[in-house]
Amino acid sequence: MSTDLFNNVSWPLNTTAGPNVKGAPGSVKPQYDILYELLPIAIAIVVVNSMVFYLFAKSKRLRNPTNCLLLSLAVCDFMTGLICIPLFISVLLVIKLPRPHFGYFNVVFNNFIAISASYHILAITLERFVCIKWPFSHLQSTKKSMLKVALLVWFVSVVVGFMPYAWFSLLLTDPVAYKKIQVGYIAFCLAFVFLVPCILIVVSQIITFKAIAKSCGQGLTARKADQRKAKNDKKCLIIFGLMALIYVICWLPWFVISLYFSFWFPLSQETFEMLLKLSQVVVIFRYVTSIVNPLLYTFFKKDFITAFKRIILRKKSLNRSSTTATTRILKGKSQKKKVDWI
Repeated sequence: MSTDLFNNVSWPLNTTAGPNVKGAPGSVKPQYDILYELLPIAIAIVVVNSMVFYLFAKSKRLRNPTNCLLLSLAVCDFMTGLICIPLFISVLLVIKLPRPHFGYFNVVFNNFIAISASYHILAITLERFVCIKWPFSHLQSTKKSMLKVALLVWFVSVVVGFMPYAWFSLLLTDPVAYKKIQVGYIAFCLAFVFLVPCILIVVSQIITFKAIAKSCGQGLTARKADQRKAKNDKKCLIIFGLMALIYVICWLPWFVISLYFSFWFPLSQETFEMLLKLSQVVVIFRYVTSIVNPLLYTFFKKDFITAFKRIILRKKSLNRSSTTATTRILKGKSQKKKVDWI
């Protein structure tokens, strides 16, 4: 993304600091190269997550309490490609519009999706933690209970994500007071959207891995079924840990840069230019998680990859099964002929 694009559009529009009230000059022409950079990402996000929805619709085995949270995360990722990126592109390209409300909604909605993704990954990790640490309690969980957890995640995300609208009026009347409150809000997000969830995820992962190692280290008396389950649980934890790590790598720099741009005191020109260059890289990579998440649990989680092979690649499986059935029939006929000849 070119530097001119970010110079043409006031920076606060593209961060959690909020949009510039005056807007960009009417004589500035929009840079349409943004379409070639972000639109393919949006299409990939929609296609990959639509495949997840299709697998859920076709496979009853996937509709278990554990995967309900993954489906909810897929909805969150799908909204990134369907709403967030097109909205972000529209705000950047439609420069002549008076955009305080439109630009502010873009900022708030992007933050809402980021918060929702973070809390979804935390809920998924804690669900695995409960499943391994207290398996008997986890057996009592149902789809309805997981649905309540997913609704709680969405509710908290909506409250925290749309909180800046509480002081939106200050943007027009007292910009300095607005920026001071916004700095506190972004610091709050860094603490309770990234730091606290990351600590909980790391601690739960360590405890869970120790529990798995203990169950596997019971000696030769451990059943093969238990060993397979432990191996599958460990694989799931690695997948969810990768999801959390990629999310932090892609979104944390964006919030940190937003915090710097939200300061009410002026930044030096060198600092501003350095942050501007960093933002050009981060603005694209912050959406990558919405592609990586469904790919991780679709192609590495056992039940998903089984459903993918059976549903998406069903032609191959049908051909193999029909070939196997044909060979069995031919063998049966040949054996019958031999018996009749004898």
